[in-house]
Amino acid sequence: MATSSGYDYEVFLSFNGSDTRAGFTDFLYISLKDAGIRTFKDDEELGVGEEFAPELLQAINQSKISIPIFSKGYASSVWCLKELVQMVECQKTGRQKIIPIFYDVAPSEVRHQTEGYAQAFLAHENKKRHDEKTIQGWKDALSAVGAINGWDLHSKKENRREGEFAKELTHKVFSELKKGYLAVSDYLVRVDNHVDAIMEKIGAETSETRIIGIHGMGGIGKTTIAKIIYNKLKKNFEGFTQKTQKKKKKISMVVASFLTSVKPQNSRAFTACSISSSLTSSTRNAWI
Repeated sequence: MATSSGYDYEVFLSFNGSDTRAGFTDFLYISLKDAGIRTFKDDEELGVGEEFAPELLQAINQSKISIPIFSKGYASSVWCLKELVQMVECQKTGRQKIIPIFYDVAPSEVRHQTEGYAQAFLAHENKKRHDEKTIQGWKDALSAVGAINGWDLHSKKENRREGEFAKELTHKVFSELKKGYLAVSDYLVRVDNHVDAIMEKIGAETSETRIIGIHGMGGIGKTTIAKIIYNKLKKNFEGFTQKTQKKKKKISMVVASFLTSVKPQNSRAFTACSISSSLTSSTRNAWI
């Protein structure tokens, strides 16, 4: 059943199981899942007895991003080719983004169906299980996706470091999905100066714990400014929390990086105790 947004999944992984299921695909799936990204991987999501093709095509339709993992045996799999055709159809409607990974084949081999991919299509044609129009559709899909500027693991050869690559791609997907970002109107008036002033107080690439308070009368845009700051800073953290509170004598908004269980990408981890002492001793008067 689809969610209210029309998406059951955020990412669909398309791969030839015999090539990458127990290795790279598993690394990537776990990395995406650990980041809170709802990911479809056929051996995890399809139950025993469910029809294979309809379930896969539905999962593609209900995903925001599709990631085909092009391996040597990808074009030999009819299911992989059918999935790819469906991805391209979804991309054409603007509902989906395709991020290809060229695992152990060059992008040109995918785009032009040469070498192993040429042999795979010769085998499909010799079996005569699929008509010419269907096979041409597979080739067109490979040509279209092979032309996308994707992630080329093939060229890295012995310096692949697949686990690290999976983490890097996960960060990219997380950013594409804008997970956790707060909705802000596109039609804002006179907030840039306030945002710039707060960002200057926070400082660039600081490892210090800081709290910035935004206070004033109701309806002047405090929450909107806080959301913009939140969205600007969120990408630098594995997790991020905002908190609002009203005081008895004045309305205030506190946007704080309460970093319990949150690790900045380029600095040490913070504990609740260190945050508490920092807020008490060094940030008490940082109000705007």
